[in-house]
Amino acid sequence: MKNKSYKLRKRKTREEKRKNKLLKIRRKKLFIFTHENILLFFKILFFIANSIYFMINIFILYHSPNKEILNFINNNTEFKNIDNYTFNLINNSYEKIGNYLNNKYNIYYNSSNLNIPINKKEEKKTIRIHAVNICSRSEFKRTFLWYLKDTFIVQFDKDNPDYLIYNVFGTSQYNPKYDNVTKIALITENGIPDLSQCDYAIGHAHISYLDRFFTLPFCFLRRLNETKHLNLEQIRNEAINNPRKKFCSAAITNSISGFRKKFIKELNKYKIVDMGGRYHNNVGGPVKDKMEFFKNYKFSIAMENSDGDGYATEKIVDSFFSGTIPIYYGNYVIEEYINPKSFILIRGLEDMKEKIEYIKKIDNDDKLYKSILKEKVINDDRIIEKMLKEQSDFWIHIFNQDIKKVKRNTFS
Repeated sequence: MKNKSYKLRKRKTREEKRKNKLLKIRRKKLFIFTHENILLFFKILFFIANSIYFMINIFILYHSPNKEILNFINNNTEFKNIDNYTFNLINNSYEKIGNYLNNKYNIYYNSSNLNIPINKKEEKKTIRIHAVNICSRSEFKRTFLWYLKDTFIVQFDKDNPDYLIYNVFGTSQYNPKYDNVTKIALITENGIPDLSQCDYAIGHAHISYLDRFFTLPFCFLRRLNETKHLNLEQIRNEAINNPRKKFCSAAITNSISGFRKKFIKELNKYKIVDMGGRYHNNVGGPVKDKMEFFKNYKFSIAMENSDGDGYATEKIVDSFFSGTIPIYYGNYVIEEYINPKSFILIRGLEDMKEKIEYIKKIDNDDKLYKSILKEKVINDDRIIEKMLKEQSDFWIHIFNQDIKKVKRNTFS
């Protein structure tokens, strides 16, 4: 009897163990299933959000009055062969379009306000501005307004400005307090400006909209004045004469770019990339000076958070100024400004492996490495002067108009 009782208890124990094991397996499968479906849900949510953002941008681009202007141009034989609605077009054919818009939307446009010559003997005009969500006041002056100091007296006035200059990150443009203020948007991120919320805009996008939008390659913006004076050839010659011993560096703040993460992961299989930013830092903490940090390396990661037509930040220029060979991804038209032989341009996943092999080759071939550093960086030596002139003209065109007539109908 004892033996039977023992066997019975033993069998029950085995069954309990088997049940517990099955329960653990089920729990594990349930956890995996839940985890995978949560990830799938967020992927779908992300896809929907991006689709909505894309449709909103398309709507903004073709929404009235944009659509009316496009229809007017397309239906007018005088304009049908024009690709870019530039300042020249505005100067030459402004009155017809201006009259049309005046009648349709009661917008004030006057060709006599464009490109007004500045009489430097006259007393400088005072302009009152409020700049928000852009940068510090000193950096704003250095970046945007330093070349206007001979033309205007700039006063910063938060409570009673004539011009509100803002970035897209804030909500100041919606504040009723600034309804009657001329609004100028600076689109420093990858996107199309909402011209129903502002009177004028500066951004990456390659679009034209009367005298209201100016396309500026932001890769040069933060260091525009410095670029004018720094000698890139000298910087790169110093790198040739004093070869760097370290491989590749990066100073990344966030993990927004999925492609950038994939690329660094693949490159790390060859040699570890030294990460000096807050993201995946492996050098003992964030570096204080990115360019000084880069100066010890052959290559540097200069990849944008996202890719787009015209979207290029200071990343590639900072890499050049540190004497490294930039590894770049982002702007589809970067080659318009910068010689593609002077850096490593990656289009996407389709050529990632090929370009990593090319980086390995450069790293192990001093002759090839130095030949890339000898390449001219900026395609046109006059590009910096041209950008300064065009940006200056855009600001002067805004600030030189009568304060009562400078506003454009925002249709908000």
